[in-house]
Amino acid sequence: MRFDIFKIAACAALALTAGVASAGDDVLYWMVGSDATVEKGGVTTSVSSFFENYGATEGSAFAARVRVTGGNIQDGQDVFLDLYIPGYGLDVGGGEYGVEFSEVGGYWGAGVPTGNQSPSGDYSAGTPEYSFIVELGNIDSSDNWTTVATSASASYSSLGDYIHETFDINPGQIAVWAPNMFTAVPEPSSGLLTLIGFAFLALRRKRKEA
Repeated sequence: MRFDIFKIAACAALALTAGVASAGDDVLYWMVGSDATVEKGGVTTSVSSFFENYGATEGSAFAARVRVTGGNIQDGQDVFLDLYIPGYGLDVGGGEYGVEFSEVGGYWGAGVPTGNQSPSGDYSAGTPEYSFIVELGNIDSSDNWTTVATSASASYSSLGDYIHETFDINPGQIAVWAPNMFTAVPEPSSGLLTLIGFAFLALRRKRKEA
């Protein structure tokens, strides 16, 4: 599965890699920890409990990614922050699949304990300003991502304390953006699913008739 390579991403600060980027490259340090909560239908639970009750299929996993909005990004355009992977370097486009939730050194989350590193320099300026949203998602065995919860949007300027140089020599002392309040994405209603089913059935019949 595509997300398997991101199991080691949570160890980013534990195994520094030289030469993957110049020291002047800015990155956003971010993670989702075990203290995060998800609000659904007026009820707030821990993120781990939310995942347990989600009803994921066998072979799937939960992960977190950072969506970029604002600036010159068009409505409906999917843009995600890339990721630096220890021993691998910059995984261009890998941000779409995010970082899998796992346990590292007694800590549980996505990017724990000291944060993922995502290049952010391209979004330091813009009118309107760029903003970031952490999305929690479920990835099935075919690498299909389903967003299950989202954080509030945060502007680039508001995240200045969490933007540092790539692979800082003392990552343990670095501030990490760790949103801890998420809102569940509404699941399709049974009525909507029925309409979708009828639409596919009609399309299938039309193709047969052709």
